[in-house]
Amino acid sequence: MNSIRNNLVFSGLSGILLSIPWLVPHTGVILFFAFIPLLWMEHVFTTSGKKGCWIYYGLTFLIWNACTVFWISFVSVIPGILAVIGNAAQMFIIFAIFRRVKRWFLRKGKPDLFAYLFLLTFWIAWEYFYFDAEISFPWLVLGNGFATNLRLVQWYEWTGVLGGSLWVFTSNLLIFYILRGVRSKSLSVVLALWIFVPVTWSIIRFYTYKEKSDPVEVVIVQPNIDPVHEKFHNMPQEEQDRRILGIASEWVTSSTNYVIAPETSIPSVVEGQYFDSESMMKYKDFVLDHPHIAFIFGANTYGFYPYSPVKPSPSARPYNDSWYEVYNTAIQLDTTERVQVYHKSKLVVGGEKMPFIDVFPFIEKLSLNLGGTTGTLGSQPDRTVFTRPCSRAKTGVAICYESIYGAFVTEYVKNGANFLTVITNDGWWGDTPGYRQHVSYASLRAIETRRSIVQSANTGISALINQRGEREQQTKWWIQTGLRGKINLNEKLTFYVKNGDYPGRIFTWVFLLLSVYSLIIAFPSRKRG
Repeated sequence: MNSIRNNLVFSGLSGILLSIPWLVPHTGVILFFAFIPLLWMEHVFTTSGKKGCWIYYGLTFLIWNACTVFWISFVSVIPGILAVIGNAAQMFIIFAIFRRVKRWFLRKGKPDLFAYLFLLTFWIAWEYFYFDAEISFPWLVLGNGFATNLRLVQWYEWTGVLGGSLWVFTSNLLIFYILRGVRSKSLSVVLALWIFVPVTWSIIRFYTYKEKSDPVEVVIVQPNIDPVHEKFHNMPQEEQDRRILGIASEWVTSSTNYVIAPETSIPSVVEGQYFDSESMMKYKDFVLDHPHIAFIFGANTYGFYPYSPVKPSPSARPYNDSWYEVYNTAIQLDTTERVQVYHKSKLVVGGEKMPFIDVFPFIEKLSLNLGGTTGTLGSQPDRTVFTRPCSRAKTGVAICYESIYGAFVTEYVKNGANFLTVITNDGWWGDTPGYRQHVSYASLRAIETRRSIVQSANTGISALINQRGEREQQTKWWIQTGLRGKINLNEKLTFYVKNGDYPGRIFTWVFLLLSVYSLIIAFPSRKRG
């Protein structure tokens, strides 16, 4: 009984320690030892020959996911619970496979170091794969745990968040080996260097990094329209337009270059017939009244295909004798005749995208209703950058969920963006850690790309974020307001922008090699006659 209680304490403790950096600001350093109770418990199971360790793995990762992303269930309870369980299950599988591999190595008299290297590479490779998987929710990538410890991770401009994941997991393994008494003195020196060299460099970089003065003035609109009860149901679009344009009018000055409004500010626009929409005409009139600005905002748009007897894409929907797509779109208007558009391409699984619909079309009927349209949305393969006439300013607009994908965001920068914009509607999740976590991830994108970021959130938090990831100005949650400030443009490309998630690529290859080696070890030796 005492053994079971101890195991529950160890597994629960790891789950809680892993959760804290996502819930309490400035606590990312806890991740350096958060896995230790779980690793120690597994070590005791191995040395004692006991079985059943997998139960406690599941408890650890279920606690971590439930504590940090429980807010997913605020839209729909059962899909939210399934998402928490599914995400935890993937982490559980990694540790379960590791335990099997470790037993193979020990059975052949090999040091368990190979098994722990297998675990390390497997975790990093999984995080890397998860960025582009058909079902993708990399919210709890370990490197994200430092989103409120910006002074410690300025080196993400070189590695991205996967570098942070490697930093965390390796630190846990070093501490674990030190506690086991394995070369504790030499490993203590390695651990100190492994942790404090990046920290020292990062702090120096934080205080010495200087932005080149190249300002543009931006106005952010936060209309605070409740997405659950107002936006798609009870508040007329005319009133929503009045609120958004009223805030913009109140905050704009003769020096303002951009006005940014949130995701899905306008619910229904037909592409190619943009100004058949009354709301679009109002926004255009606002730009003509303020010709020095460009207006960026979100809309649900509809694109129609010419006649085709064959479905042109998995997300296309039938319309008379043809097909159409529904998009979650960012739009920029200026005084020219151009209407610049970008279609959201990292779609929320369950709400904006049903996985594997090209193989299992019936799954489409299970999609959640997040307001407006339902079902799988259309997307685009490239990252559009919005430009302005007679201006150097160029921005890439990440829509909501897209801002958690580091390498994805770098594609805007490679296409010429010298500042970044995030438009979002985080009000679905209520006053939970979800919206706070989301805006903190924008700070990591700022460090990785060294681009200033403007985030316009319907219900908050909206913010102006500098190139060191600091929120220079921000709004409060759930208030109707605006924000005005200046950000600096930047043309330089960081090492991470140029090379993307290369730690993930490297560790995927190492993981595959270790997997082959593990399988060779697993085969029984043939006896010689």
